[in-house]
Amino acid sequence: MDIYQFIRSHLAGPLRQRAFKSPWTYRLLKQLVAAQKNRYSWQAAHLMLLNTIDQVAAAYLQQGPVVWHNVFFPTEILYGLGLVPFAPEAAAAVAVGMGVAEEAFRVAEGEWVSGESCSFHRLAYGCDRAGYLPPPGAVVCSSHLCDAAPQSLAAAAGYHHVPFYLLDVPHRQDAAAINYVARQLKSITFSLAEALGVPWDQERFQEAVIASNTAREHLLAVNRLRRQRPAYIRGDEAHGFIYLMLAGFGSEAAAAVYRQLAAELEQRWREQRRAVPEERARLLWLHLRPYYPTEIFNLLEQEAGAVVVFEEMHHVYWEPLDPARPFYSLAGKVLSHHGLGCMSRRIEAILAMVDAYQVDGVIHFAHWGCRQSTAGLRMLQDALRDREIPFLNLEGDCVDKSKYAPGAIRTRLEGFLEMLRAV
Repeated sequence: MDIYQFIRSHLAGPLRQRAFKSPWTYRLLKQLVAAQKNRYSWQAAHLMLLNTIDQVAAAYLQQGPVVWHNVFFPTEILYGLGLVPFAPEAAAAVAVGMGVAEEAFRVAEGEWVSGESCSFHRLAYGCDRAGYLPPPGAVVCSSHLCDAAPQSLAAAAGYHHVPFYLLDVPHRQDAAAINYVARQLKSITFSLAEALGVPWDQERFQEAVIASNTAREHLLAVNRLRRQRPAYIRGDEAHGFIYLMLAGFGSEAAAAVYRQLAAELEQRWREQRRAVPEERARLLWLHLRPYYPTEIFNLLEQEAGAVVVFEEMHHVYWEPLDPARPFYSLAGKVLSHHGLGCMSRRIEAILAMVDAYQVDGVIHFAHWGCRQSTAGLRMLQDALRDREIPFLNLEGDCVDKSKYAPGAIRTRLEGFLEMLRAV
């Protein structure tokens, strides 16, 4: 049984919200996943799912102070304080598979949440108001890379009557900016500890920073292995691991999953177990993918042999953290993101990925309402054209399947594949 089928079958009926707060739900989930270990083509994915179930259980069962965060806030701080991180944006993606998205969208619409806003945040809003999300003890958010997150999470904090902490991230990357962000991170850390009654533990905090560095090193190993030609993991498989980039750094679990994934990739390279029988083209995927069933990756990878060999979201853009200067180095990490500041930074990073992964074409999934990712695409397209790299801007929505037009998507993908063959 598919895990989403299991969840839907056990959460049917008017008492389904209560099922999230039952320890039996997570015991049954872990038993189901553990029993299906051999059905997972990647044991790293199996390990990640088991760890995710534990993390979700900790949030819903209130096994510690739960802190909501947006996906760009440095989670090392939350793990370093011994808190339970919870990302509503990631939960929104899961809600699609659970079959509650339509209900949650209706709830958000009924409370006049604009349909022009990011559907991740609309869906998270509806899930929260419908009682599907664990109540937070505090909410933290960074201001960079997403205009919707500060407003959405501030509203959530107000709804739950809990403290809200905003990390103000400037658009420059000089020494003054690093010091400015570092001071804020330190203030937020100790304010969280005081508000939630968590004792400061220097050793635990440094362990989270070290765990983040370990995860980074294993992810770099994964990325190096993905440069091999032909590819040994398909893009639809690799996309599942993006969750760790958004909510896992600072945990031992993230390091363990990346370590396992690197080992499996190396083994497949030695055994020459290719991602597809015949690799005809290599693609770079920008932004995220739809989290509901589509034929996109089947058409690209299985039918056409055009493998997504790398995803922009897996790019390691920051230097190793310094456990002796955690706030300063975390500030450097925040400010290092290639999507922050001038569009030229993102273009430069993407062109470097094109070279490193020997990419033949680039696909950008233009998620509805995400101004950060879609702004400046003309400049990116021009830069890729100068390199004679075919580019496709695929418009759609990551979590609202009502905005998915399969016929139009297939037509555009087939046209893009023709461009690749002509190069």
